[in-house]
Amino acid sequence: MPVIEIGPKRFISGESQSDYISDRGFSPDSINLNLTKKRGVLHFIESPIERGTATLTGNIIGATEDPDLATNNDALFIDDGGAFYKYSGTTLTKQYTDATAGRNWTLGTTDIIAFQGNAGATQYFVSSDVTIAKLDNSFSMVDSGWWATGLATGYRHPMEVMRDEMFLAHKNVIYFFNGTSSGTAFTLPPDVNVTTLRKAPDGRNLLAFTGTQQNASHTENGRGKVYYCDVVTRFYEREIPLDAQVEGSRNVGGTIYVTYGKNVGYFTGTGIQFLKKLETSGTTYSQSMNDMDGTLLVRDGRNILAYGDLGGGRVWYKPYRQTASTDNINVPFYKGNNVLLFGTAGADLYESDFSNIGANGSWYSNKYTFGSEVKIRRIDIYHDV
Repeated sequence: MPVIEIGPKRFISGESQSDYISDRGFSPDSINLNLTKKRGVLHFIESPIERGTATLTGNIIGATEDPDLATNNDALFIDDGGAFYKYSGTTLTKQYTDATAGRNWTLGTTDIIAFQGNAGATQYFVSSDVTIAKLDNSFSMVDSGWWATGLATGYRHPMEVMRDEMFLAHKNVIYFFNGTSSGTAFTLPPDVNVTTLRKAPDGRNLLAFTGTQQNASHTENGRGKVYYCDVVTRFYEREIPLDAQVEGSRNVGGTIYVTYGKNVGYFTGTGIQFLKKLETSGTTYSQSMNDMDGTLLVRDGRNILAYGDLGGGRVWYKPYRQTASTDNINVPFYKGNNVLLFGTAGADLYESDFSNIGANGSWYSNKYTFGSEVKIRRIDIYHDV
């Protein structure tokens, strides 16, 4: 007689490949699990708290941390209407709304980053489809006449900071700004367009992931390339062909994780290693990924997927599923102390503390096809609420 035995160790082994393959601990349909609280024990996370109802006027499409601790801000946000927000503690405050005609702020094209450089004071840079705006720490002023104007629409404008310089990509050109001066840092071959920039773990090279399609869109996803751009010598040292166009990237613990098509993987230095297929999302950009204390967070529609070590090696699990509405999650942002902020496509900003245990939730085990007789030896599920 077949024996099914499910013990606590099964739950830290991660998510199975599919609903009908029990090769890991639980089903891809599992939701509202918090395996970061106690390893091997299931908890329902608390209901998220809405933080943006009275303030948000658009959908959040970008977020960055505030490195100026004197202002006591947890995060800085931008929405698709060009409105800029500060989040301090539990309060979201709108600071400025860009009213410049001809600018579009969109998920994927828009990037936001904090940069100090040699100017001393922290400044913030936000890319639209046609230009890049420079803001001061109070968000009370936007410099619309900065050097990166006249950018062509239909291209992404990712940014990255390394070695006291900020880099901005447009088509096949990567510009630099050090706080006072600016110019062209790298000119890549004319047949590629940069989709995302990421600092390499070696601290010297800037990784420029590119697509070969003119508008670098998801709908025309094809093959891609990555360039090792040496920020000291100002030459790109290596050109590596990739099997797919990388859409988003994030450095977590020295590993460059990437999304391409509906897949998540990581850059090995010579190619892309597949990790997981996304269930619902085909538009996961860099702003849809984040780092939670060494754990990768990836937005997948209404789900937030996590890839981290729960005691038995790195595994996939779902720390959160958005059930407050049917709106997709746009931007997950890790506030610290096990607290996650995330915007949705319904002009909402939610906060959820994964350290707190909720009173209700849902969990679904893997689907098993049983024979005519089966013996279940034990199922151990603990819930201390």
